[in-house]
Amino acid sequence: MILKELETLGADLHKRRQKGAELLADSVNAELLDLNMKGVTFHVMTEKLQELASTGLSDVEFLSQTSAKDAKRPLAKFASGGELSRILLSLKRVVGSSNQPRTYLFDEVDTGVSGETAEKVGRKLRTIAKGQQVVCVTHLPQVAAFGDIHFFIQKSPQKDSVNMVVSELKQKDRVQEIARLISGEKISKTSLAHAEQLLADAKQN
Repeated sequence: MILKELETLGADLHKRRQKGAELLADSVNAELLDLNMKGVTFHVMTEKLQELASTGLSDVEFLSQTSAKDAKRPLAKFASGGELSRILLSLKRVVGSSNQPRTYLFDEVDTGVSGETAEKVGRKLRTIAKGQQVVCVTHLPQVAAFGDIHFFIQKSPQKDSVNMVVSELKQKDRVQEIARLISGEKISKTSLAHAEQLLADAKQN
């Protein structure tokens, strides 16, 4: 009696998951297009199990496809660091914040992007950071400008090892660092003005 009821509930939940999977995939793929991930497609596979398990009657797996000619492959095994970061960024944008705040680390999220797309990445990261803690490693000034706190990380070679020195940048130093990201080691008045404008624009978003 109880087993039949569980199987009925599991079958109903599986149908809901199938519909939800299509909606989630469509929404995430729209975000990926906005993040300059052309060609990469996110899929959610929902396979019905023959017997009840701890998750009901569904086996759910995230897949990715790098082009229409390629096969769908498990995201956890084949996606690059940059792809994983931007897919996670898209997922968080779609599902919103959690009731239980978490810490998210994004590395290589800006790989292969620049200009307008980099600014979109920065905006999306700031949106996710409302109610969550987001740590982002970036080399792009457009992304760095959207951070509430900016840390500078530098390798300090020692005799037998390499130490990492982490420094929090205050406003003046932050302008200098973003200007350096814009123009390299030779910081100009133009790059400083551009850095100040990036920070000012980020505050308004």
